[in-house]
Amino acid sequence: MAKVTGPLFSMGASGKIADSMVFFPWKGLNIVRQWLKPANPQTVDQGDQRLILGGTGRAGGAVKKTSDYAGQLNTLELIPAGQTKQSYIVKKAIELFMSNATKFESLVTEYEAHTAKAAFDSNATTIGLSDFDVVYKGTTSDYAGGLQLYVLAKLATTLAFTGAPYTTALASWTATEVATLVADLAAAV
Repeated sequence: MAKVTGPLFSMGASGKIADSMVFFPWKGLNIVRQWLKPANPQTVDQGDQRLILGGTGRAGGAVKKTSDYAGQLNTLELIPAGQTKQSYIVKKAIELFMSNATKFESLVTEYEAHTAKAAFDSNATTIGLSDFDVVYKGTTSDYAGGLQLYVLAKLATTLAFTGAPYTTALASWTATEVATLVADLAAAV
């Protein structure tokens, strides 16, 4: 519902009337225009971007604020001032590994061929990472929970985290390294 005010012969309004008109102040002027429903075309390109962003966001959310993984990000001074841990993880992982659908599919192929894939899958379920999908995406793969955990492992090894398991090449990881990663994601007690 629109709110109308009228001080000293000057009428002003703000808000929406039905689905037809919108009233709002702009640069000191009272403006009225037709209400337009925001467009959401749900294109395949938009679906791909939402899939990549959403799945990577879930992965970043698995890193607890007081975890050893977050501690490494802080110790190595990787997070820029004014940016959160999660937004850094999402931005950096997308920038490095999956800036488009083709690179995402390459990452999926790499993950599917990994010898510790089963360990990534089972540990992802343990920490609450579930498969993420967008119905109108153009890629053929969804963002599996195990892939989300794999992205965190790949990011840590790429950013040169110190200590085990990060000094071991990701291609050589076994269930032991994956379990250590999961322990590093948990909040310190």
